[in-house]
Amino acid sequence: MRDVMKQNDHRTGTSSDPPPTLVVSELISLLVAPKASASGTGETTAWEEPYFNDDTLARLERIFMSRATGKDGNGKAVMTYENVKEWLTVINGQVGRGDEFREAARQMGWKAPVNADDDDDDDSSPDEKSIIVLPPDGVLTLEGFTNVYLRELRSGKFWGIAHDFAVLNEPLPITELYKARYDRMYASAAVKAVAVMDFVSSRPCPNDTEPSDHLPIAAAFELQG
Repeated sequence: MRDVMKQNDHRTGTSSDPPPTLVVSELISLLVAPKASASGTGETTAWEEPYFNDDTLARLERIFMSRATGKDGNGKAVMTYENVKEWLTVINGQVGRGDEFREAARQMGWKAPVNADDDDDDDSSPDEKSIIVLPPDGVLTLEGFTNVYLRELRSGKFWGIAHDFAVLNEPLPITELYKARYDRMYASAAVKAVAVMDFVSSRPCPNDTEPSDHLPIAAAFELQG
């Protein structure tokens, strides 16, 4: 099997690599705290036990304090049941959907009913997810609020965090792009690529012209022999 897009380079006589198929905002360096490596240089912990950097922690605290109207027994700010519902509606459009909802419920004291099978995966059935509710008498502390987003971070949902920060009036100062080639098209020796179309973007995707974060790839083939 041959990579059709690489074959296109040889067909046209160019030496450049095929363009990236993923063009998104570079978010890891804006969110993840560095840790000291053995050589003394900084390395991100994005793929090993990531944690938020100081700037992100400060953003989370500002968001939390702007929405928390309750107090605990020690006088510390907490998000009430109503505060949490308002926050979830802003980021997800409604209460009851999204991993933020499920983790917030746990942080507020929700426990799965005995014998209930609470599956956190996105392919959980509606019945499994519907058993999770926000405890009406529960509160969300700053630590709990941070843990909601820490779970998002450790699930690799950098884009989700960036979205929430933006709609909560704390947008990240995004200036860089992350580009990579994840999507490829392979063909056997039985066919020959006669046309390959490259799609490129200089802006983070999705945008007003590209509906997905992955750019499409396309090729036309003819049978050999």
